[in-house]
Amino acid sequence: MIPNMTRKPRDVESAIAVLRTAQRILVFTGAGISTESGIPDFRGPDGLWSKVDPDDFHIKRYRSNPELRRRGWKMHLDGELWGARSSVLPNTGHEAIKRLADADRLAGVVTQNVDGLHLVSGLDDYQVAELHGNVRKSHCVDCEQVWDTEIVLAWVEAGELDPTCPDCGGMVKTATVMFGEILPQDEMEKAMEFLAAADAILVVGSTVSVSPASDIVMYGGYLSLPIVIINQGPTEADEQAVVKLDAAIGEVLPELVEGLLTG
Repeated sequence: MIPNMTRKPRDVESAIAVLRTAQRILVFTGAGISTESGIPDFRGPDGLWSKVDPDDFHIKRYRSNPELRRRGWKMHLDGELWGARSSVLPNTGHEAIKRLADADRLAGVVTQNVDGLHLVSGLDDYQVAELHGNVRKSHCVDCEQVWDTEIVLAWVEAGELDPTCPDCGGMVKTATVMFGEILPQDEMEKAMEFLAAADAILVVGSTVSVSPASDIVMYGGYLSLPIVIINQGPTEADEQAVVKLDAAIGEVLPELVEGLLTG
């Protein structure tokens, strides 16, 4: 494991120096990269948990509360927050990561976000592991049939405010992972493949505190991969990091990637 340092470098040049020799970089992203697109984070002072009850995002409550489900589908229909019809766009942080991919320096993106902005930025599905699912797909929780969320939203628009599976009558929800649900196995396997191919890890906008997604970063530290973190505020992986940049992603990530690709 990388030894802890009493004073970690906090400048972009130090981060560039750490990552310069890495042929493939695993980028691990959390809510912090999407806040700069206008999507609130969860745990910040103005985050989602300061406005809504986190238990509303537990699968048991969702299953037992039709009004909660109707409210959720209306949110998607209205394009609120990270909903399926959200009008938010990728920001300079997402674009910088796409530059890494275009330069063939990306092992893959492992993201905790469900907004799909990495894909909107131009990355392909095979380059992104969405550990907490996504809003683009919906499924029946009983028979596991899958639809594009737009198809389900057409049912809602037609008057089925709490849509059910047309085949088995089961509850329908977006393919986002709620509290009490397990992470999609295929996405976890993809993330582990990215880790096996990586020479370094770049954490962007995550506190690395939500398990088991955070295990990807922690295991990378165990493998002695150099870790660079860009996040405003402390993270659970700070002691494993070689460089920690406590700064806005849009201010430093484009500069970091520019330095990597042109230095």
